[in-house]
Amino acid sequence: MLKRMIAVGDIHGCFDLLETMVERTIGFASDEDTLVFMGDYIDRGKDNKKVVLYLAALKEKYPGSVILLKGNHEEMAYNVLTADDPSKQMFFWGLNGGNDTIISFGGFEQTREYLIPFIDSLQLYYENDTHIFVHAGIPRGKDVSTATSEELLWDRDFGYNGKKILVVGHTPKSTVGYFCGGKIICVDTGAYTTGILSAYDVNNNKIYKAERK
Repeated sequence: MLKRMIAVGDIHGCFDLLETMVERTIGFASDEDTLVFMGDYIDRGKDNKKVVLYLAALKEKYPGSVILLKGNHEEMAYNVLTADDPSKQMFFWGLNGGNDTIISFGGFEQTREYLIPFIDSLQLYYENDTHIFVHAGIPRGKDVSTATSEELLWDRDFGYNGKKILVVGHTPKSTVGYFCGGKIICVDTGAYTTGILSAYDVNNNKIYKAERK
């Protein structure tokens, strides 16, 4: 078996599923595995702070084996938390679960303290010889060098036609699957609503699921 490279779907504050996935379902071994977290760690769920602290600690301990991508929910949060007048953008973030994140961190200022440096540390994409990992997608006719950051964080058209296989989260599906003739792998199974956090080992074609009982 090849060394595992595992993409983990959108977590959205579901700390119980994240912990189960990393420590039991996958059984993460830092010398053998690379974990690529696909973004959207916050909002909607109740344990946003626990998720952020856990992932930040995991990255600090295993910097060569843990990759943290940025999602559109981190982008929404960052726009509010760094704004001169946060109230102008808070409504949109609030509609998408931002209030749950602020409550989890214990208030707006505490959220700023923890989330701004965390979001600053996130990558927009990760690429190796065979795969490209981004939160949302890459439009048809573009690659990671020509797509805008907005497209990488928000795209849903599944029109990508590049040479490498694209791995995405962002758009919940009933199960991990291939799209566009095998050009795109979507690993998000809507953990917050379904209670199922999914992950996929791109090197060994294996699906992992952590399911809330």
